[in-house]
Amino acid sequence: MKEVFNILRKEVRYQRLVTANFVSGIGDWFSSVAILSLLLQITGTGLAVGITLAARTLPFLFMGPIGGILADKMNKKVILMISDFARIFLALSLLFVNSSDTIWIAYVVTVGLVVFSALSSPARQSLIPQIVSKENLTTANAVDQSLNGINMTLGAVFGGVISAVLGHELAFVINTLTFLISGLIISTMSYDRKSVDIPASNEYQDTVGNPEQETTLWKEFRRSLMLKVIALQAIFWPIGGGAINILISVYGYQVYQEGNTGVGILYGALGFGFLISGFIASYFRKWMIQVVILSSVIEGLSHALMSQSSNLWIGAALISIATLGAGIGNASYTTLIMRTVPEQVLGRAFALSETTSNVMMALSMVGTGVLLKYFPAQQVGFWAGILIILSALTALPLLKLRSSDMVNLNTVSQ
Repeated sequence: MKEVFNILRKEVRYQRLVTANFVSGIGDWFSSVAILSLLLQITGTGLAVGITLAARTLPFLFMGPIGGILADKMNKKVILMISDFARIFLALSLLFVNSSDTIWIAYVVTVGLVVFSALSSPARQSLIPQIVSKENLTTANAVDQSLNGINMTLGAVFGGVISAVLGHELAFVINTLTFLISGLIISTMSYDRKSVDIPASNEYQDTVGNPEQETTLWKEFRRSLMLKVIALQAIFWPIGGGAINILISVYGYQVYQEGNTGVGILYGALGFGFLISGFIASYFRKWMIQVVILSSVIEGLSHALMSQSSNLWIGAALISIATLGAGIGNASYTTLIMRTVPEQVLGRAFALSETTSNVMMALSMVGTGVLLKYFPAQQVGFWAGILIILSALTALPLLKLRSSDMVNLNTVSQ
């Protein structure tokens, strides 16, 4: 925990970046809860909700690669500011959704918000190693995992309360203001395109440190072990992960029979696991490759066990363990990418991961919805957990990294 507070105190630029992300992330959850509940009230069915959820993933297929290219070619700070300020007007447009005749606005706005999220995400991720010193990189990625947990827990809970008590309109206005505040915070962050000194593996000696030499993602992909693993992970993990996203609500309603309360407890447990992972992930930075492999095993095993439990609190405990492992693994995995992939294609590498995983996640969620018509949720959940365990196999090639790469990856300033 001390390291988390130290990095926020010492790394001023990262402090502003993470603050902006926290503010806008809270607003995103406020808006998400409000718009989904509003659509259910207007239509009385889950069709509109399903369309909206699909609209949150499919734009990544088209905009993710563009976001990666822009992140590698343009000023990342400018991309983040444009994305935040553009979403102000989109978020405010949700105030006009008030009947079945205006539901189309929700679909259009949802797509628009995801478009700018897809543009900004690679820029933000590839910006971190440029503004954070190498000894703090793992801790910075761990802080991001905690931030996801806090946003998920606080945003969903308070978003639901505000929508229910004070109306959906206030939640939409709050979301609009968070984009404005986030953009203003980013505007005060000092940034130039000069990179910090990030150790590079030997396989990239001919490109890293030479910004004048152009390179392509495909060229790096052919010779990069890390990029191949990124692609494999983005394909295989979401198959089980997407199923779990659908099953959380199903568990709360059908398996544990606790309705909204059960769903809320499970999502709270989900956020709690990510929150705790951020405080301890940095302690595993000397074993990042092993952690990436083992985390999928822990996550998948926890979900498989959860599927066999009929007790809500045992299920909540297991889902916390699953996300605790996932959070630690994600922090290590992201740090590996930042330390191993050349800066010239880092934005595109993150876009490759995010685009592929979002598309696979969408396909998995659709497939899970179909499977639930024919198989019990517990059975689907068990095999989803097994698939997550098997996804650890895609990270095994990382063990082949040369000893010189491992020295670079494990170097920590004293």
